[in-house]
Amino acid sequence: GGNVACNSGGMRCVKYGVTADYVIGATVVLADGRVMRLGGKLRKRASGYRLLQLFVGSEGTLGIITEVIVKLVPLPRCRATAMVGFATVEEAGEAVSRALAAGHFPTAIEILDRGSLELVRDKLPPGFEPTLEAVLIVEQDGNDEEFVRLDLMRMVEVLDGADNRIAQSSLERDKLWDARRSYGKVLMAMPKNFFAEDVAVPIAEIPEMIRRVQELARQTGLRIVTVGHAGDGNLHPTILFTDEQRHLVSHAAAQIFRDALSLGGSVSAEHGLGALKRDFAEREHGPIAIELMRKMKAVLDPDGILNPHKIFPEQPATDEFLNAMPGWMPNPNRRPRRAELGL
Repeated sequence: GGNVACNSGGMRCVKYGVTADYVIGATVVLADGRVMRLGGKLRKRASGYRLLQLFVGSEGTLGIITEVIVKLVPLPRCRATAMVGFATVEEAGEAVSRALAAGHFPTAIEILDRGSLELVRDKLPPGFEPTLEAVLIVEQDGNDEEFVRLDLMRMVEVLDGADNRIAQSSLERDKLWDARRSYGKVLMAMPKNFFAEDVAVPIAEIPEMIRRVQELARQTGLRIVTVGHAGDGNLHPTILFTDEQRHLVSHAAAQIFRDALSLGGSVSAEHGLGALKRDFAEREHGPIAIELMRKMKAVLDPDGILNPHKIFPEQPATDEFLNAMPGWMPNPNRRPRRAELGL
């Protein structure tokens, strides 16, 4: 339900897309109690507005989704995975653009900057260059093992990193992924508070976005590290802070949102707007789009009872207001469950 409501993505969106690409039907309970069934098992339908897609990603503000029909795809028979290190974040970002422009169609391209690498240092392959500023984890999949492996090797050549490891077995592949998958666990085990964000920028702007996040960290004194789904431009800057630094967090997050928008990006790639990012919706979409969205909300939920105070800035998103909202992680009384990290 949460994945559908936020149109969530993940590490393999480069090839497989997001939740909306797989929802072909849903049952929705409207605010007045009526039940509406949308879509179905048809492969094609062109007989009216695509209302189903309106509810996917609506964060529960238009209706309550009680049932979904999803499209399934066969599991690939084989995978090939590599870790590629770079001396600078700029080189890593340019390598992603270069590989995609060369026609490679990977399953995943994940990025970890220097700060996030320091958190998962013990999960990196033995002997992997310790001074790297960024790492990409890339994966190819398919049904022909030899083709998949050769395709990955060609992609690693195009990426042209300062160091690399290509997994020689499923065990080695899992170990390469450990560095990325353990990131959330490491955050939860730290004594510091943390706040994980979610923005998207054009792939070519990934280095600049990370550079701006690093500059923000220097200006504020906050520790901010970044991981993300580099293959589709989705980054997760994560603010680590002490109780004494708590007052800096919402301002730092707002600057991250402004930077993403200034680079032609979005304030949310897969986590939604919620209460925190409501004030940025009009900056991203413009007043006409927001007016239309408000009218849709008024038609489907005239009394505003469905997930109120989300998406539209009905009141300022002050720290006091946000701390009353479930899900606002800087609240010291609430640590996120693993599933809520969505990194």
